[in-house]
Amino acid sequence: MNGMDWVEFIRKTEDKMFHLHRAIDGICNEPDYKESVSALTEVVRDYQVLVEKAKSELRGIDLHRDRGERDRDRDHHDHDRY
Repeated sequence: MNGMDWVEFIRKTEDKMFHLHRAIDGICNEPDYKESVSALTEVVRDYQVLVEKAKSELRGIDLHRDRGERDRDRDHHDHDRY
């Protein structure tokens, strides 16, 4: 995946986590939902691990290298016109 794919993945996953937190907050004091709260909390933790991995991958992408290659390609094409 490229950098923009990772950014989109992080955005969507954090959005899901937000909704899960809202659901947990809404039912956390209901004794009938104790197991559901535990399960949802575990899902949130799993999502958090995925987000951290995605952020790590994004940090590992050399955005300057990509931009430098584009600039070099553009310069090369500009010289072809002459």
